[in-house]
Amino acid sequence: MTVFRWADFEGAAPELAAQGRELIARFGFVLVGTIRRDGTPRISPVEARVAQGHLMLVMIRGTHKARDVLRDSRLVLNTPVFDPADPGCELKVRGRAVAVEDRSQLEATAKAIEAASGWRPPADWHFFSVEVEDVALMGWDRGALAMTRWVRERGLERLTRPAPLLDKPRP
Repeated sequence: MTVFRWADFEGAAPELAAQGRELIARFGFVLVGTIRRDGTPRISPVEARVAQGHLMLVMIRGTHKARDVLRDSRLVLNTPVFDPADPGCELKVRGRAVAVEDRSQLEATAKAIEAASGWRPPADWHFFSVEVEDVALMGWDRGALAMTRWVRERGLERLTRPAPLLDKPRP
C-alpha cells in the first residue's frame, strides 16, 4: 500500500491543507495522541514540520511516545488551543506514523526544524512521516462550530453545528 503523504492531501484538498500547514508552522509543536501498550491513550507534545511533501514528526529515541508508534502506528495530532474566549482554529489530523530512513528526507526535516526553531534534532532520533487519513479544521463562526473535514475515503465535507453559549446564566 502506498503511503498517503501530506503532499497527496494537498492535492486532494488544497485550501484545507494550506490552512493546516499554516497552523502547524505557527505552533511548531502539536499534541500527539498515541496508544500505550495497555491500550490507553497517551498525549505528548511533538515537533511537527512539513518537509518535502511529508508531515514529519521527530521523537527522542527510546521515549514512551516513540515506542508507542513503533508498536502501533495509529495516532492523532491536534494543534494547541490557548484561549477559551477566542479559540481560533484548531487542526486535527488522524493517521499512521511511518518510520523514515531516507537520508534526503531526514536532512530536509532537520533543516526545516532548524530554520524554524533554531535547534536541530540529532540523527539518531526517530523521524516519522504521517500517513494522512482524516483532517479536520474547526473554528467558531458567530457562536457556531464551523468544521471543514477531509476523509481519505469520502473527500471534503463542510458542516456547521450550533453551540450553546458558555456565558449564559445557569438556573
